[in-house]
Amino acid sequence: MKILQKIDLLWEKVEKGILSITTILMSLMLVGNAVSRYFFNKSWPFTEEIGKVGIIVLTFMGLGYAARKKMHIEMSGFYDMMSLKMQRVLSIFINLLSALVLAFCTYLAIEYVIHLYILNQVSTILRIPLYLTMMVIPIGFFLATVRYIVDFFDRLLTKVEEK
Repeated sequence: MKILQKIDLLWEKVEKGILSITTILMSLMLVGNAVSRYFFNKSWPFTEEIGKVGIIVLTFMGLGYAARKKMHIEMSGFYDMMSLKMQRVLSIFINLLSALVLAFCTYLAIEYVIHLYILNQVSTILRIPLYLTMMVIPIGFFLATVRYIVDFFDRLLTKVEEK
């Protein structure tokens, strides 16, 4: 079990690093492009493509990280009024349903990436194969699926006592 915890901790650091570096690089690039356009009347043609890839990375890698930190949208009005046993049951159901939906999204995203690979599409300016940039989509969905599965088993195996 300790090896899994170490792997999980290491992966959390990798996720943080990817998200941080992507945010910083996108900010620097987009500000640099704005400065270049303003002072030199010359725009960098690749910034839009890299910006799109950055948004995709932030969105789908952020999905897995948000699931890890339990930072997803939550409407807890009724949930907070329930007994602890009912909260546990509902939480188990929500985690299982979320894992199933995200697993299906992972499957669809893999199919999409395979489709892009077969089409051999490349980006307009940088000529990067699109399947390489879109691979982050199934990875993000998969990481969120794993997180919800872990949370499901954690809630299932943890007993809650009423106050």
